[in-house]
Amino acid sequence: MLPHLLLLCLHFLISTSTAYADDGFTYDGFSGSMLRLDGVASISSRALMLTDGAPQSVGRAFFGRRFDSISSFSTTFVFVITAPYSDLSGHGLAFTVSATTDSLLDGLPSQYMGMFNQQNLGNPTNQLFAVELDTIISPEFKDVDNNHVGIDVNSLVSIRSQVAGYYTPDGNFSILTLISGEPIQVWVDYDDSSHRVNVSLAPYLQHKPQRPLLSTTVNLTSVLPSSVYVGFASATGVMRSIHRIIGWSFNPNGEAKPLNYAALSEVIQDVRRDNQRSHSRIPMKILIPVVTLSVFVTLVIIVALYVYMKKARESGEWEIDSGSSSFTYKDLVAATSGFSDRMLLGKGGFGKVYKGVLQTSKQNVAVKRVSPESKQGMKEFIAEITILGHLRHRNLVQLLGYSRHKSELLLVYDYMPNGSLDRVLHGQYRQQTVDWVCRFNIIKGIASGLCYLHEDWEKVVIHRDIKASNVLLDNEMKGRLGDFGLARLHNHGTDAHTTHLAGTWGYISPELARLGRATKATDVFAFGVFMLEVACGRRPIEVNGSGEPVLLTDWVTDAWESGSILKSVDQRLEDHVREEAELVLKLGLLCSHPVPSARPSTRLIVQYLVNDVLLPDFQPSFLNLTSRHEDFDQHILASPSVATTMTGLSGGR
Repeated sequence: MLPHLLLLCLHFLISTSTAYADDGFTYDGFSGSMLRLDGVASISSRALMLTDGAPQSVGRAFFGRRFDSISSFSTTFVFVITAPYSDLSGHGLAFTVSATTDSLLDGLPSQYMGMFNQQNLGNPTNQLFAVELDTIISPEFKDVDNNHVGIDVNSLVSIRSQVAGYYTPDGNFSILTLISGEPIQVWVDYDDSSHRVNVSLAPYLQHKPQRPLLSTTVNLTSVLPSSVYVGFASATGVMRSIHRIIGWSFNPNGEAKPLNYAALSEVIQDVRRDNQRSHSRIPMKILIPVVTLSVFVTLVIIVALYVYMKKARESGEWEIDSGSSSFTYKDLVAATSGFSDRMLLGKGGFGKVYKGVLQTSKQNVAVKRVSPESKQGMKEFIAEITILGHLRHRNLVQLLGYSRHKSELLLVYDYMPNGSLDRVLHGQYRQQTVDWVCRFNIIKGIASGLCYLHEDWEKVVIHRDIKASNVLLDNEMKGRLGDFGLARLHNHGTDAHTTHLAGTWGYISPELARLGRATKATDVFAFGVFMLEVACGRRPIEVNGSGEPVLLTDWVTDAWESGSILKSVDQRLEDHVREEAELVLKLGLLCSHPVPSARPSTRLIVQYLVNDVLLPDFQPSFLNLTSRHEDFDQHILASPSVATTMTGLSGGR
């Protein structure tokens, strides 16, 4: 008996062997030795389980001691991500090299990947380098599901990113699905002399590819201090995913030692058995009463649901299909100090918005409290949850969840510390001018978000209320489009069925006012007015000295016709770049053209703004055309420059 126990112990020690010295360490399976775990991270079945499947959770694991000197370091690890669906997961994991582990304790779940929060995202004092394996759909890789790898420095905006995959020996690219549930190996190599970072991926048991997936130059000496920690961070969002590290080798000053695949294969088998255990056969003596009880409970639930649905139909309530989690009313009362006036951020026709701090994660949030008497009723409330809960883009306000309490409706968003752009441009803080660089970046960001809504998401989203007050500013003064209460969606290649007028005067296109039918082109019109508003610092409709209303589009056009369109630029913007300002003004007028077909698509707008495509030359007279087809067609035929413009603008619509 004793020899048998000794053999078992020896086998366990070998299969979870850990070697560490000045030249690094190797984990062929994990036993917990020399590891610092926090969040939900744990050791299970000899694997390092960073997240356990719970939503909105964070898990981190770091090697237990600092490395006082790293130069040309190298690491390799094998990971497995188990997701509930084949095409949905959240949010991924990252190999990290950090100045401290303490700063990561404030890292939030979801899009912050357990490494950052709203306050420190992008801050150089983070002193953090990471290679992220992101499993949330990215607009940059819209044709590939849940798959990209990025190299990050102090931020989650990758300095270089690529679809997850590897190059085969014959030079072909093969895509890897990060959430396949199959083990995948990663290699990260940094050369201190050339400052070159190489990242490679391959299926488990395949050789390291000769050509790396990612290769870029970054001087980590200027990013990291001399003494650092190495480890992993991971986070989930709404989706329940399990992130595991099976094996890990690291060398601070040379090539990482190879992993023991025989030992790792045993760990992988243990993990698979764990995953299957929930489906194992239950003894009959237990199964019969369980089935009986289940049938009874099911009948009770069916009756309860029938009664609930009947009441819901009678009260006008609807089922909510949302990608966001719900919060309890108690959570939100605690977060907002009982909806205290000192936490009040603003109010409108819908109700009030409060700042809140979630008690568990300490995350700052904004809570929209929709009153029963709100102009924004149940239909708009559900529209916002259903649409915004599934959208993921850096220039859209992130909906974190919702709550319903009696007749009250509550929406929970990421907190935007700098408020609305409308308040910055026209409010009491108007003296604090937002410079041209910031304004131009806001315009480009909202254009990118709108392109995602119109072209890149699985459905077409018509926002229907694009305006400065619906653009919120994060801690870096980057713009995010919010308030999707009026938004409608439809399939690509089909028309929207919206037939009633919605929006804000000054941003409403002529055809929308006339027909009440919202389209991509009506969103583009509103965005055109928005661009002019940002560049000119004027509202869409203002009253002149004679008490008559003046449209901003007419005011800018008049400035252009009088000799200089740049006269309409906000006088406070002494730092504006002439070429950029002229582009924004002319593009804004083109987007707000009275003829819908003359307006560019959102994808073309983005290309104009980032200078991938030159804005075609046109004269102010082109803007005065009405929607009468004979006049419009004659002007196109008579003017080669405008004909070129129209050909370019119609592409991709």
